[in-house]
Amino acid sequence: MSGEEYFDNPNNQASLSLMRSGAIYKLIFDYANDQLFYVQPDQACVVHNLTNDDNNLLFGLSFIKGLPHVFTTSGVLHFAKKFGEQYIGKTQIRGVYVDHWRTCMYWSAVKANFTLDYYFTDQNWVTAAGWPQIPVRAEVTGVMIQSDGTTYKIHHYYDYTDFRAAVYADHTVFETPSGVVCPGRKQTRMIPQLNQAFIYREEIIGTGGVQEVDVYYDDNYSLLRYDFRPSGQWPYGNNDAAAEIHDFNTGVAYAIDKALQNCSIIPIQNGSFDSTINVTKSLSTNAFVMRMKTPKQIFYLDSNFTFEGQRFARGLLCDVFISNRSDFSLGGFMYAAVLEYYFLAMSQTSANNDGNTNPGGSDIPIQLIVTLPTVPQTITYMFYDFDQENPELTVFDISPCFSGADTISFKLTFYGTYDAPVRVYKQLFLFETLNAVAAATGASPLRITSPQFYFQDDKAFFVATLVDAAPVLAKFKQIPGMVLQNHNDISYTSISSAQDCASYCYTNTNFTCLSFDYCPTSQICSLSRYGQDDGKTLATNAQCSHYLKTINMNSKPEVPLQTAWMNLKNNVTKGAVQITINFPNKNMQYTASDVSNAITTGQSRNPSAVSTLNQFQLLNNKVVPNYDDLILTGLSVDDCAASCVTEDAFVCSSFEYDYNSGTCYLSHIHPDETPKLIKNQNGFDLYIRDYTAKFSKIAGTTVLSNSDTIYQNIYDENQCAKLCVDYNGFNCKSFDFCTDIGTCFLGKTHYYDAPQVNIKSDLLCNHWSRNYMDDFKKKARYQIPLVNNRIVSGIDASQCAKLCVQEETFSCASFNYCGNLTECRLTTNSIKGGQVIAQSNAYCDLYTRQSFPDGTAYTPNPSKYYKTKPTKSGYTGGSMAGLAIGMIILGIIAAFAGLMIYLKVAHKTTDDVAIQFKRHFNDETDG
Repeated sequence: MSGEEYFDNPNNQASLSLMRSGAIYKLIFDYANDQLFYVQPDQACVVHNLTNDDNNLLFGLSFIKGLPHVFTTSGVLHFAKKFGEQYIGKTQIRGVYVDHWRTCMYWSAVKANFTLDYYFTDQNWVTAAGWPQIPVRAEVTGVMIQSDGTTYKIHHYYDYTDFRAAVYADHTVFETPSGVVCPGRKQTRMIPQLNQAFIYREEIIGTGGVQEVDVYYDDNYSLLRYDFRPSGQWPYGNNDAAAEIHDFNTGVAYAIDKALQNCSIIPIQNGSFDSTINVTKSLSTNAFVMRMKTPKQIFYLDSNFTFEGQRFARGLLCDVFISNRSDFSLGGFMYAAVLEYYFLAMSQTSANNDGNTNPGGSDIPIQLIVTLPTVPQTITYMFYDFDQENPELTVFDISPCFSGADTISFKLTFYGTYDAPVRVYKQLFLFETLNAVAAATGASPLRITSPQFYFQDDKAFFVATLVDAAPVLAKFKQIPGMVLQNHNDISYTSISSAQDCASYCYTNTNFTCLSFDYCPTSQICSLSRYGQDDGKTLATNAQCSHYLKTINMNSKPEVPLQTAWMNLKNNVTKGAVQITINFPNKNMQYTASDVSNAITTGQSRNPSAVSTLNQFQLLNNKVVPNYDDLILTGLSVDDCAASCVTEDAFVCSSFEYDYNSGTCYLSHIHPDETPKLIKNQNGFDLYIRDYTAKFSKIAGTTVLSNSDTIYQNIYDENQCAKLCVDYNGFNCKSFDFCTDIGTCFLGKTHYYDAPQVNIKSDLLCNHWSRNYMDDFKKKARYQIPLVNNRIVSGIDASQCAKLCVQEETFSCASFNYCGNLTECRLTTNSIKGGQVIAQSNAYCDLYTRQSFPDGTAYTPNPSKYYKTKPTKSGYTGGSMAGLAIGMIILGIIAAFAGLMIYLKVAHKTTDDVAIQFKRHFNDETDG
């Protein structure tokens, strides 16, 4: 058996490691806390009281001021005058010249009577360590009395090797090994305390590689966001970088694909690392209710942790805590695990560089090592940039989850004096106003998105976007194929969707509805005051699903978008939207005096950010004077563009916008056709209608070589697109444009519908087909009842729009598109004019038709768009005379047609005269 001893008298500590038959046993002597740790080869640990343990003889036990203390060096070796040492003489041990000493001793603790021979190096012997005399051997010879009174002889040899008169190893030799849990260990350092809000970056190192996660936690607002890269699981379907925002006020999670800016609104999952079952409420109310984990719960910090000493991690001195537990969550499963936490040592400091008021604080986590013995697997979590500050509310940005009719952008105006010293507090103005707006609207601060604050000398502006509430169905956990047994309190029939059933449950005032069953086949909705997800209360039913409310059992329904907007306007009118800014020497109160949803901020003129503006070409500081057909005031630039596109009194081809006054000038002039009309004018921007925005381009392709309608001397694709949009002879669905011969071919056929034989490759020509989505306004996660409908499956939303525009059996006014079913639902119903009311739906989007292909406003009367005249039967005198003249003209047309076919094939141009060829099938009557 071999051993390794470490002895440190000044710090009152010692340790002994023994190796026997390849197994290592370790004894840690903690004199400061009167503890002796026995660590077995299998890493099991037992804690004994040091004072009462026989092995305190190894290093001795004395008391200083009543506290246990290790012996002195001579005491540990049991070599001193008080032991009656006698010098025997000089000899050799293991080839080393030594001095031989002997003493007789009796140890009452083990009832041993023995002779102890000590051999120290000769004074003239030079040791490797450079110390004058060190022990070489100790020999024990004697007898020991056993418990039954019998004796047996003992004769032990203890050879000392590599003896040093100082401890050169680090302090960990006096601590229990890493990963070893010692039940019953005294708690000598308080469990770390974390604030109610923090931000950090996490690096997770496992067998499969390294993952990175950013976490923003705010228990005060019950919000959490974590950024990560999913592995393709639902609801992402890919591994693009993602951000998931959890709102524990409503039980809703916003899963955002940061690359594509897609968003799925779903219930918070019980397997999420930040959620847990509210056991107290679950037991008292028979309800499945989740809640946000506290900071300690997220980090598993509880009384099961004990302080085990100090070690280094990433070069930092850390206080280390350890726990053996059975509730470690990984991948939705619970595992037995050993958790070893490294927190920055109390003697160290941390200073962040984010400019917040708290430069670092104490109890900063540095590293967590998780050992899963049953897997087996070890996972290491590295914590970086840990900041115990409230995250800025702007990081919980859910704006990608809402668009169009689900949002209202607005501006608040605060009058006052805003000089340089005041503007330093811009961020404080921003967040105080954000909270004031949330209170005024009755909506969660989460729904006040993209907030900005601007200063002028005598006024300031708060600009933000108010978004709608999350779909009610997203606040319930679905259990497919199950129903609640014998606990349905109210049932409704003829309920068309689970979303409608969820609305009944959420708004029920008779009792607190905690769950509901919905059967789509029978359209029965059953509400219940009970909410459990276990097999005792649920029964199998393949035709139905059970839905559980997840958060805040007694929460009232969220404020709808229009109600929140009305609340804000009313509170501003009453002067109730106020903020208080705490300056160093005084507090100042500011009151919002004006609110408007016509935003005209010259600071951000970015047409690509607004879909309607994408239909226009921008010329900065340009106007076309004296051609204004309509002047509108108080509009934002995107509202001005929308007014131009939907104008039905005339065909709006361009508009000018004055950013200083918010004035919009609509015009029928298309400046590209007469460039000399364009003049310079500072402060104005000219937007020219880009008709190609309504088409999708297929480069290097022709489809309409056999077209009946051809225009010559057309010099850009925008002109050709305008001819197609304005054409009344037929419903123009596409066009070809060949740049080398300046020719525009209009067609009745969409690229999707063209025969394959007509699709040809031509590097000098491009084909453009109608983009029907531009004719519709989208309202995300809503649907309307279907009337005179047509349902088509297996297509995308753009193809659904095409079917609606081309529908001939009824006037298609809108359509629902449900992505989960790839189902297109055409209908004559529309929310325009209050015809029907849109209903929330977690999986469907509503598209309402706004205009015909030429930009005129849509009405449910196709003849207004096509402007066709009725055809009369028979032949009048006029028609017969026309026929005679027509035969003469026909010869002329045939000659030109032959010339055009030749030029088209040869790609040669004619003169500058624009010639149009059209085929007429009906004579016009003379009345």
